[in-house]
Amino acid sequence: MRHTPWIVSAVLLTATAASARDEDRRDDGFHEHDGFYLRLQVGGGYNRASVVGEDVAVKGGAAGVNAEIGAALTRNFILYGKLFGTSVPSPDIEVGDLTIEGQDEDVSQNYGALGVGFTYYIMPANVYLSGALSFAQLTINENGEKIAETDVGGGLHLGIGKEWWVSKNWGLGLGAELALGRVPEKDESAKWNVVNGMVFLSATFN
Repeated sequence: MRHTPWIVSAVLLTATAASARDEDRRDDGFHEHDGFYLRLQVGGGYNRASVVGEDVAVKGGAAGVNAEIGAALTRNFILYGKLFGTSVPSPDIEVGDLTIEGQDEDVSQNYGALGVGFTYYIMPANVYLSGALSFAQLTINENGEKIAETDVGGGLHLGIGKEWWVSKNWGLGLGAELALGRVPEKDESAKWNVVNGMVFLSATFN
């Protein structure tokens, strides 16, 4: 019984030290979404671009990349600039009920967007919701050279994802993004509706 005060003191000191370490981690931004923000994503999905008012569409499986850079305005709420791009190699052409499968591997349909958006993290689950508005454009490339393009239109991006911490500030995860766009032809003769769905692998520093 004479050792009881020493045992109690040891327990209290251990608890105090652990609490101090946790407080230091919070103060140092450990596993917190604050400050500088960078997200890099790569993945695949599907893209469909259709002419408004006509039964004509260009579609196919797509590869894509997404990059976001910004800063947290408050903890867990981030404002960023966005660069988004997808490419459909050998796209199929749909006219009414007829689909012509793409045969030329040197031809690709590309959708690019530059915009501004936000991300909000739901903690401690480390699940994020994101949205962005962008300037968007469709292009057709052959052998790496641009042979056709639309004018610049507007885009909307909606995303959701889950990340796991792998260091003090880096997280790796999975994300999904729906990108919608309406882009006009250069001569305003027609408009294209773009629907793009992607699944991404992501790496985020924050």
